[in-house]
Amino acid sequence: MLHLTSVMKVVKKRVACPQTVQHIWEAILYIRQQKQIPNFNRISSYMRRKYNMKVNELEQQLDFAVRDKLVVMKTSIGCKGSKVGVEQNGYRLPDDTGEPDSHDWFCFECHRGGEVLQCSSCHRVYHTICIKEDISDKFVCGICKTLKNKDLMKIKKEDLNTLLSYTCLRLKEKTRELHKMPQTEEDRWKQSHLIHTKMDLISMEEKTRLHSYKSLEEFETDAQNIVHNVVIYYGVNSIMADVARQMLRDCIYDLGEIRQCKDCYRMSNEKLEKLWFCQPCNPPHELVWARQKGFLYWPAKVIKQENGIYDVRFFGGYHQRAKVEVENIKPINTSLQQLSVKRTASLNKALDELKRHQEMVEKQNRVLRPSRLIPRSGARVRKHSGMFCVGCESTEPHGESRYEHHNSEDEVPSSSSQKMAKIQEAASPDDNNVVSSSSQESPLAKVSVCTQTPKKLLSGLLPKGGSEKPDSKSLCESCACSNKYSKLFKDFKERLENDYKEEKDRAVQELADKLQADYEKEKQTSIRQAFEKLQREVEKTRQKTEEQLHLKHEQEIRQLVEQHEKEVSEIKKKQWCYNCEAEAIYHCCWNVSYCSLDCQQIHWHKEHKRTCRRKRQ
Repeated sequence: MLHLTSVMKVVKKRVACPQTVQHIWEAILYIRQQKQIPNFNRISSYMRRKYNMKVNELEQQLDFAVRDKLVVMKTSIGCKGSKVGVEQNGYRLPDDTGEPDSHDWFCFECHRGGEVLQCSSCHRVYHTICIKEDISDKFVCGICKTLKNKDLMKIKKEDLNTLLSYTCLRLKEKTRELHKMPQTEEDRWKQSHLIHTKMDLISMEEKTRLHSYKSLEEFETDAQNIVHNVVIYYGVNSIMADVARQMLRDCIYDLGEIRQCKDCYRMSNEKLEKLWFCQPCNPPHELVWARQKGFLYWPAKVIKQENGIYDVRFFGGYHQRAKVEVENIKPINTSLQQLSVKRTASLNKALDELKRHQEMVEKQNRVLRPSRLIPRSGARVRKHSGMFCVGCESTEPHGESRYEHHNSEDEVPSSSSQKMAKIQEAASPDDNNVVSSSSQESPLAKVSVCTQTPKKLLSGLLPKGGSEKPDSKSLCESCACSNKYSKLFKDFKERLENDYKEEKDRAVQELADKLQADYEKEKQTSIRQAFEKLQREVEKTRQKTEEQLHLKHEQEIRQLVEQHEKEVSEIKKKQWCYNCEAEAIYHCCWNVSYCSLDCQQIHWHKEHKRTCRRKRQ
């Protein structure tokens, strides 16, 4: 039962229909192209002609759009025809400048506007009837709760984003329309006023490349955001909305596959080797004989088991998946005789893959056994259940025991392994704070001789008596410090000048590149604007030409029809030769005429004399 406290504040967001608003924008642009003021009558005529929209509905939606600041009402003075100097209310497109709203304008559940509750942790809003759980004083939406209580997988962030990149590729192959939104410049400014948080498959793919996702729930949330945006912009019953909802279903399915087994999902997408299906997962899947209805038993991996239903994937062929009931499952060590299965080429291929998989599993266990599977004294040991032998078609115990896994404190590593672990830990490239010994010593080894003071240098040149003072001449002759320091200062000055010159050249080059980039950007903008203007003029000319051709075509058709009717009328008034169908000049009887005497003689003797009704004289 939904409970809403009095502390929660319901906010009234947008109420105009996004699709109707886009139609109104289209009408305003069309009327502006005709160099007219987009008033209510002109907009109503356009909407009635193109979208069959009633006046009352348009008036309501226009009021909603003005309230939502999606359409701006402006009083203008007419400058053409009978409207010269007359004030009239016109509508124009919204300004691009405006403060961004902190929350969305439409409910994230039903994608409609109205009175909504704002989430205190994100930008989403919901209707009170769309919220299924009880609401506390501080409303937090279900998506934020899911992200907060997310089921963390034991997988590195880089590996997680790699798997999600495969999901992006699979979704992009099926839904090319959702690669990038908006797809045109016209859609860009429209979506900026209707869509609060933009998201598309290209952005999701970029986030996987930057390793931005921390959980599968974040990826699913972005997919839900795409559906939300598409339904708002294109409509709930549009083809694009159906494509977006299908994309979300595919996304949820793939994320479920990752949760079941990330290794299977990775290998099925990479397929780096021909025998990729034989590679064991961590931990390896249970192996069984499974049988579908109408088929024989077949070796398979158990991907998931729930409520007596086994979700398996078969060896050999195309590695199909199926859900099999528990009564159609047999242990993998069951022989072919007990299963009543005959060998075929397909079964031999499946058994070869099964044998290869079992060998890889045993090899993996042998590699892990010395370091991770060493039992403590008195530790419980379990025997291997046995392996299906392809050669003898029976259960073959291999005599190897598999120990249970223990924690790191239960393992007994040797002293050499401890040293190697310390060395590897010190040389690990993942730790940014670790510095090698050579890099620590190198700054200390560079001690400049110039740190000695001139007094210490002069003390070694004084005579041992200590009471006598050397004159300046003898001191200068015995010390070459001035030449040495002057040379050092000269080198230092040259180095500074070179650095200054390089820095100046670099700054000049950067400025030149920036100016060039700005010029190219302005150039492209000017070209695009000119091209759009040209396109509008061409479209306008095309429409005008089509209208003229249409009128001319109708006029020609009317002339041809009139001429045809006239010719038919004239033809009906004439008489025609009964023999050769030429125009007749000799009348014989009530319905028979001839064009010449020859036709009369031919037709008379041939047949007409028996039926002629002409009175004889």
